[in-house]
Amino acid sequence: MVVSEQKILSDDFVNEELAFWHVPGISIAAGRGGETIFAKGYGERDVERHLPMTPDTLGGIASCSKSFCAAAAASLVQEGKLSFDEPIRNYIPDFALMDPVASAECTIRDMLYHRTGLAAHDAMWPQEGLSRREYLRKLRFLEPNQSFRSAAQYNNTVYNAIGCILEEVSGEKYEDLVRERILEPLRMPRTVLSAADMQRDSNHAEGYFGEVRTAPLTRMPAWEMGVGVPAAGVCASPDEMMNWLSFQAHGGVFNGKQLLSKELMDEMHAPAVPMRAFPWHAPQVTEIPEGAFYGMAWKSASYRDLTLRYHCGEIEGYCSVELYVPGRDLYLFAFCNRHCPNTPVLMELAYTVIDHVLGYPETDWAGKLHPYERIFEGSCADWKLDLLPENGRQGTGLSHPLEDYAGTYENPAYGKYTVLLKDGSLLLQYKNWFLPMEHYHYDTFRIRNLKMDTLFVTLPLTYTYNEVSGQIDGFGIKLEPEVKPIRFIKTNGEDGEN
Repeated sequence: MVVSEQKILSDDFVNEELAFWHVPGISIAAGRGGETIFAKGYGERDVERHLPMTPDTLGGIASCSKSFCAAAAASLVQEGKLSFDEPIRNYIPDFALMDPVASAECTIRDMLYHRTGLAAHDAMWPQEGLSRREYLRKLRFLEPNQSFRSAAQYNNTVYNAIGCILEEVSGEKYEDLVRERILEPLRMPRTVLSAADMQRDSNHAEGYFGEVRTAPLTRMPAWEMGVGVPAAGVCASPDEMMNWLSFQAHGGVFNGKQLLSKELMDEMHAPAVPMRAFPWHAPQVTEIPEGAFYGMAWKSASYRDLTLRYHCGEIEGYCSVELYVPGRDLYLFAFCNRHCPNTPVLMELAYTVIDHVLGYPETDWAGKLHPYERIFEGSCADWKLDLLPENGRQGTGLSHPLEDYAGTYENPAYGKYTVLLKDGSLLLQYKNWFLPMEHYHYDTFRIRNLKMDTLFVTLPLTYTYNEVSGQIDGFGIKLEPEVKPIRFIKTNGEDGEN
């Protein structure tokens, strides 16, 4: 039952924040004791058709999907089909990473804690038509940037691999595993794991993008995740997310039934590895050193005298937050339909709901968080990265005729890329985009706004040639900022043979 809406969240406040952050729409719900106490949509889910956002509007929950992946893994642990701490090779003998120690010792716990040592490598997923078994095999070709278990580095690529492992261990498709073990028991029939399924629902939010807060918005096509579903592929409404968060807040109990043991729930939620939270600083939110700790797809942070368990998410056209307050039986979910970073506006609403429901002093969270509009740390990631200075060395020409640079190039992890010569210019075919290649200097080209997850990166692509024949034989491209350029070899055709 929805009660005392204006006392929980003022319409005027939310609408003012929609205007300030230039967000088309926000949907938010909060619950206590298995009941929804607040649920409301603001603004528009579809700007062109002027359709309103509602509490049962579907949108991408983005990286909040990782908590569903963790719960699916825990369900297999509960059945004895999987252990958090057995080496993955005990289940999949040919599992391998580039680091031989990690290959032999890596566990599901290591992967859930983001401590494999693997760099993010967000540009290698998803690849259209790639099976999860094929995806898992590609991990061995990805360069780490840290030693195994030395640091926690947020990693979508690894969470996608967890989904691959769950398929291998259970014998079920990952989507079916989540549907049967989570969505059906929690009575979430409209929650889906496909952008196409979301768009077939008459009440779904379109996603939008603008370069800066005040820029005009353009519609973003929904991203069909494929192998990326475990990391970011769930699409849900705040209304149905109340069931999911009630299940979390009540230790694995839903509708009077213990679906996952309290011990497993506590293990998933427990803070384990340090990971930055939000960039803002205020007396109410700075009580834990480093800001937050990561468990199994749940972060922990202090707020006033409370602990928050939460996760944030950002994906094409959507930003989300899921949150519950241990011991106080309060939980909430919110999402907006604008491309990242919009975590500040969602956390303004979350803090305000917590204050009003639990009786804390009134705080001007808008005033505190507006100054962090373009401060990118922790859970607030910038959408743009430039790895090249604007001006290369002038007058330094190419070593080969332009047509020699065109062709098909392949990397065992990243797949095939094609360079096209069209109207006297080179284009890099990257997934479904055709990106202009600007000559920078020598045999290096600048590629602008190559998309990696939610990030748009401007980066170098440098060709190499055979020292004996003099022919172009490949290129290196800085697809992962934390490791050396990814090496692609030129092939003789679509069959990939040299």
